Amino acid sequence: MIKDDTDSPAPRTADAGQAARSVELIRVDHVGIMVDELDPAVNWYVNALGLSVTDRWENESSGMAWAHLQAGGIRLEIVQRPGLASPTPGAAGIHHLAIVVDDCAAATAELIERGGDEVMPASYFERHDMDWSFVRDPFGNILEIVSYRSTDVPESQGGADRR
Repeated sequence: MIKDDTDSPAPRTADAGQAARSVELIRVDHVGIMVDELDPAVNWYVNALGLSVTDRWENESSGMAWAHLQAGGIRLEIVQRPGLASPTPGAAGIHHLAIVVDDCAAATAELIERGGDEVMPASYFERHDMDWSFVRDPFGNILEIVSYRSTDVPESQGGADRR
Protein backbone atom coordinates (compact mmCIF):
# COMPACT_ATOMS: atom_id res chain seq x y z
CA MET A 1 0.00 0.00 0.00
CA ILE A 2 2.76 2.47 0.89
CA LYS A 3 5.62 2.44 -1.59
CA ASP A 4 9.08 4.00 -1.47
CA ASP A 5 9.64 6.81 -3.91
CA THR A 6 12.93 8.62 -3.48
CA ASP A 7 12.06 11.17 -6.20
CA SER A 8 9.01 12.48 -4.29
CA PRO A 9 9.19 15.21 -1.67
CA ALA A 10 9.76 13.81 1.81
CA PRO A 11 6.85 13.71 4.29
CA ARG A 12 6.79 16.67 6.69
CA THR A 13 8.16 14.56 9.55
CA ALA A 14 10.75 12.58 7.56
CA ASP A 15 14.36 12.53 8.69
CA ALA A 16 16.91 13.56 6.09
CA GLY A 17 17.93 9.92 5.48
CA GLN A 18 14.40 8.48 5.43
CA ALA A 19 13.00 7.51 2.02
CA ALA A 20 9.80 9.29 1.08
CA ARG A 21 6.63 7.21 0.88
CA SER A 22 3.56 7.68 -1.21
CA VAL A 23 0.13 6.09 -1.21
CA GLU A 24 -0.14 3.54 -4.01
CA LEU A 25 -3.30 4.27 -5.96
CA ILE A 26 -5.06 1.15 -7.28
CA ARG A 27 -7.71 3.03 -9.27
CA VAL A 28 -10.32 5.77 -9.04
CA ASP A 29 -13.49 4.28 -7.58
CA HIS A 30 -16.11 6.95 -8.30
CA VAL A 31 -16.74 10.69 -8.51
CA GLY A 32 -19.33 12.22 -6.19
CA ILE A 33 -21.51 15.19 -7.09
CA MET A 34 -23.43 17.04 -4.36
CA VAL A 35 -26.94 18.27 -5.20
CA ASP A 36 -29.85 19.65 -3.20
CA GLU A 37 -32.42 17.30 -4.83
CA LEU A 38 -31.53 13.75 -5.86
CA ASP A 39 -34.30 12.84 -8.32
CA PRO A 40 -33.78 15.65 -10.87
CA ALA A 41 -30.01 15.02 -10.91
CA VAL A 42 -30.41 11.25 -11.29
CA ASN A 43 -32.94 11.75 -14.08
CA TRP A 44 -30.64 14.17 -15.90
CA TYR A 45 -27.60 11.86 -15.81
CA VAL A 46 -29.68 8.83 -16.79
CA ASN A 47 -31.33 10.65 -19.68
CA ALA A 48 -28.46 12.87 -20.82
CA LEU A 49 -25.60 10.38 -20.54
CA GLY A 50 -27.34 7.02 -20.60
CA LEU A 51 -26.11 6.03 -17.14
CA SER A 52 -27.90 3.26 -15.26
CA VAL A 53 -28.86 3.46 -11.59
CA THR A 54 -27.10 0.58 -9.81
CA ASP A 55 -27.78 1.48 -6.17
CA ARG A 56 -29.80 3.97 -4.19
CA TRP A 57 -30.24 4.59 -0.46
CA GLU A 58 -31.03 7.32 2.04
CA ASN A 59 -30.57 8.38 5.62
CA GLU A 60 -33.94 9.60 6.86
CA SER A 61 -32.55 11.31 9.95
CA SER A 62 -30.17 13.54 7.96
CA GLY A 63 -32.30 13.89 4.83
CA MET A 64 -29.32 12.82 2.77
CA ALA A 65 -29.71 10.34 -0.08
CA TRP A 66 -27.32 8.70 -2.55
CA ALA A 67 -27.52 7.09 -5.96
CA HIS A 68 -24.78 5.23 -7.82
CA LEU A 69 -24.97 5.51 -11.60
CA GLN A 70 -22.73 3.58 -13.95
CA ALA A 71 -21.78 3.19 -17.60
CA GLY A 72 -18.62 2.22 -19.40
CA GLY A 73 -16.73 1.31 -16.25
CA ILE A 74 -17.29 4.74 -14.69
CA ARG A 75 -19.32 5.16 -11.52
CA LEU A 76 -20.91 8.46 -10.54
CA GLU A 77 -22.29 9.03 -7.04
CA ILE A 78 -25.02 11.65 -6.76
CA VAL A 79 -25.40 12.88 -3.17
CA GLN A 80 -28.47 14.79 -1.97
CA ARG A 81 -27.77 17.23 0.84
CA PRO A 82 -30.81 19.29 1.87
CA GLY A 83 -30.15 22.97 2.43
CA LEU A 84 -27.13 23.01 0.17
CA ALA A 85 -26.15 26.59 -0.60
CA SER A 86 -26.37 27.85 -4.16
CA PRO A 87 -23.23 26.93 -6.08
CA THR A 88 -20.43 29.45 -6.25
CA PRO A 89 -19.19 29.91 -9.83
CA GLY A 90 -16.11 27.77 -10.31
CA ALA A 91 -16.78 25.76 -7.15
CA ALA A 92 -19.94 23.78 -8.00
CA GLY A 93 -20.25 20.15 -8.88
CA ILE A 94 -17.60 17.70 -7.82
CA HIS A 95 -17.85 16.78 -4.16
CA HIS A 96 -15.08 14.21 -3.83
CA LEU A 97 -12.76 11.84 -5.63
CA ALA A 98 -12.90 8.28 -4.30
CA ILE A 99 -9.78 6.15 -4.58
CA VAL A 100 -9.21 2.48 -3.78
CA VAL A 101 -6.19 1.53 -1.66
CA ASP A 102 -5.14 -1.67 0.10
CA ASP A 103 -5.41 -0.26 3.65
CA CYS A 104 -7.79 2.64 4.30
CA ALA A 105 -6.53 3.48 7.79
CA ALA A 106 -2.85 3.47 6.78
CA ALA A 107 -3.49 5.55 3.67
CA THR A 108 -5.59 8.03 5.68
CA ALA A 109 -2.81 8.41 8.26
CA GLU A 110 -0.23 8.90 5.51
CA LEU A 111 -2.30 11.56 3.76
CA ILE A 112 -2.82 13.43 7.04
CA GLU A 113 0.93 13.22 7.71
CA ARG A 114 1.48 14.79 4.29
CA GLY A 115 -0.69 17.80 5.06
CA GLY A 116 -4.25 16.54 4.57
CA ASP A 117 -7.02 17.19 7.10
CA GLU A 118 -9.22 14.38 8.36
CA VAL A 119 -12.85 15.00 7.48
CA MET A 120 -14.12 11.57 8.60
CA PRO A 121 -11.95 8.92 10.29
CA ALA A 122 -11.59 5.45 8.81
CA SER A 123 -14.58 3.26 9.65
CA TYR A 124 -16.42 0.21 8.33
CA PHE A 125 -19.33 0.72 5.87
CA GLU A 126 -21.28 -2.54 6.02
CA ARG A 127 -23.54 -1.82 3.03
CA HIS A 128 -20.52 -1.93 0.69
CA ASP A 129 -18.27 -4.20 2.83
CA MET A 130 -15.52 -1.62 2.85
CA ASP A 131 -13.47 0.61 5.09
CA TRP A 132 -13.67 4.28 4.19
CA SER A 133 -12.58 7.73 5.30
CA PHE A 134 -12.56 11.26 3.97
CA VAL A 135 -9.50 13.52 3.83
CA ARG A 136 -9.37 17.12 2.60
CA ASP A 137 -6.24 17.77 0.59
CA PRO A 138 -4.22 20.94 1.25
CA PHE A 139 -6.08 22.65 -1.61
CA GLY A 140 -9.60 22.06 -0.25
CA ASN A 141 -10.54 19.01 -2.36
CA ILE A 142 -12.06 16.01 -0.64
CA LEU A 143 -10.74 12.49 -1.18
CA GLU A 144 -12.70 9.41 -0.14
CA ILE A 145 -10.26 6.66 0.76
CA VAL A 146 -11.70 3.16 0.21
CA SER A 147 -10.44 -0.36 0.85
CA TYR A 148 -12.81 -3.21 0.10
CA ARG A 149 -12.78 -6.24 2.36
CA SER A 150 -13.93 -8.62 -0.36
CA THR A 151 -12.93 -8.94 -3.99
CA ASP A 152 -16.22 -10.73 -4.73
CA VAL A 153 -18.33 -7.64 -5.42
CA PRO A 154 -21.36 -7.50 -7.70
CA GLU A 155 -21.26 -5.37 -10.86
CA SER A 156 -23.86 -3.04 -9.32
CA GLN A 157 -21.29 -2.09 -6.68
CA GLY A 158 -18.46 -1.34 -9.09
CA GLY A 159 -17.35 -4.71 -10.40
CA ALA A 160 -15.20 -7.57 -9.24
CA ASP A 161 -11.74 -5.95 -9.18
CA ARG A 162 -12.08 -4.00 -5.98
CA ARG A 163 -9.05 -5.31 -4.08
